[in-house]
Amino acid sequence: MSPKINVYLPDDLAQEVKASGIPVSAVCQQALADAVAQSQTGHPAPAGSAAGDDLARSFTRRAYGVLADAERSAEAAGRAPTTVDLVAAIVASDGLAVTVLSAADIDPEDVVAELRGRASSDAHADALDAVAQRAVGQAQGLGHSYVGTEHLLLAITSGARTELGAKTLRDMGLTHERARQGVVTALSAYEYARETLTFSGISAPIRAALEDIRSRLVRLEERAVSRS
Repeated sequence: MSPKINVYLPDDLAQEVKASGIPVSAVCQQALADAVAQSQTGHPAPAGSAAGDDLARSFTRRAYGVLADAERSAEAAGRAPTTVDLVAAIVASDGLAVTVLSAADIDPEDVVAELRGRASSDAHADALDAVAQRAVGQAQGLGHSYVGTEHLLLAITSGARTELGAKTLRDMGLTHERARQGVVTALSAYEYARETLTFSGISAPIRAALEDIRSRLVRLEERAVSRS
């Protein structure tokens, strides 16, 4: 049986998280996975990013994998990758972007199905390169030193009103403003939980091992940020 982890949030943050419908347990589970991913450096810059742009090279492993999966999917179908392929890859990745979609009462699989259905028309969908570039801008706008799946989602929702991905998400209830608030709230809970996790109901040796792992992850992330 996995050890139980209790998370305590200050009243103001707890109210904000509750109002946004963010599942805190899911965010906390994502915390360690993303801490490891963000500590990885040296992977190639994603499509559309400038070789000299440090932030563009700071896509998390999960986000970079999403871009690569979208490209592979489109190539297999003999076409250029667009937001349709990107959304499908984001949903399959089960990253923080999926948490934001679910918190907005939107079934991620429904988004993929709706997009694929609408893609059969002449609706315009942005190229993958353009969305990747916008994701860098979204990360910069939030003051982040990395680009994750949540920034890819924000890049989609920030597209033109007639763009297929942006319009579909908006029609399903996710405006760019709502998506941004969901990301900010989720990350606030994520950061607070990671910094203040308390372990109960587990033996001292296991608790010590978990604390050691957590401290090493924090040091890895700090070194990654200092090198960026």
